[in-house]
Amino acid sequence: MPSLIEELQRDSLNQQASVTQLVQKCLVVATKLGIDEFANWSRLELDGYKEAEVPGYRVVRGQPQVFNPYRGHQPLHFGDLKQAERLSEMNFNQPIGELEHELRHAEKTGLGDFQVLYPPAVEKLLRNAIRFNLQPSLNVNASQFRRILDAVRKAVLEWSLRLESDGITGEGMSFSREEKETAQSTTYHIKNFFQGNVDRSQIQIEAVSTTQSQSTLELNISRLRDVVKVLKVSVDELPLSAELKAELLAEIQTLESQSNSPKPKESILRESLDSVRRILEGAAGSLVASGLLNQINALFGL
Repeated sequence: MPSLIEELQRDSLNQQASVTQLVQKCLVVATKLGIDEFANWSRLELDGYKEAEVPGYRVVRGQPQVFNPYRGHQPLHFGDLKQAERLSEMNFNQPIGELEHELRHAEKTGLGDFQVLYPPAVEKLLRNAIRFNLQPSLNVNASQFRRILDAVRKAVLEWSLRLESDGITGEGMSFSREEKETAQSTTYHIKNFFQGNVDRSQIQIEAVSTTQSQSTLELNISRLRDVVKVLKVSVDELPLSAELKAELLAEIQTLESQSNSPKPKESILRESLDSVRRILEGAAGSLVASGLLNQINALFGL
């Protein structure tokens, strides 16, 4: 049976092994050896940093964006370069398990970007600045989050190698009294096992939640199907010309086909919904059209 130290080394080298489980094993080793600094760090990684200081390796950089219901996510531009720089970085303080789960799902779906929400105070500031009730977020490439996992994996590997070089290998799940005494008489600073800056981040913006980019419609496909059903039975009640009615029916057919597809294309859905909105907005004064517009807006949380 391999020792815990050997398991740490093996899992650190295995890119398919769970980083979350690796940190859990790190917590076990640190606790058994009485190495408080590593035990505390492991708990922060597993539970999230919450009110604790976020280390520098957990700062992510991205592109500030707003969600436009007609065009999807669009870049948010600033006249002040310092403000743009400040709003392009964020502390990722969420548990490493959530991060790993999101990345694995991204790999399965082929989506490479994430939308990270700003904290309420920053969100309010941005909404007021752009003068439209559009949802701001930071678009972060998956490579930024992968970098965090790689940094943690490498730190655990370096630490386990240092323990081994100090004569601490353990046997199974246990360590001898001599190994524990050696560990407690040796200083292991977590920052020495990370490349670059691991000290407290100077970034003041904390991540609130993370979602994969382009997932808004995917998450509301069932609601979209309901809207399509209502559209189909409401066409004859709308005050539309024969030409517009034919165009609306064609767009409804496109929406129905895409919503039933195993891999609906968001660009096509957005284009069709944009056309449907334009047609319905032309039916001014119609309660039916107003109700349908409200349902379409609800798809985007507006």
